[in-house]
Amino acid sequence: MDEKIMLTYNQATLITIRNNLHHHAMEASDHQTKNTYHETMMKIDDLLTNIDRKLKEM
Repeated sequence: MDEKIMLTYNQATLITIRNNLHHHAMEASDHQTKNTYHETMMKIDDLLTNIDRKLKEM
């Protein structure tokens, strides 16, 4: 599989995961759980930024 296709697939998958985390974070009742979801979403945002940068370089 070509690298650009793989990066695009991974990007779409991470966006889906992030959207699901956001949904769960909105429904979470305690502060610690919300923070954990938020931290995970920030890590995913970093990955998405790196993927986007790499795709633009190609």
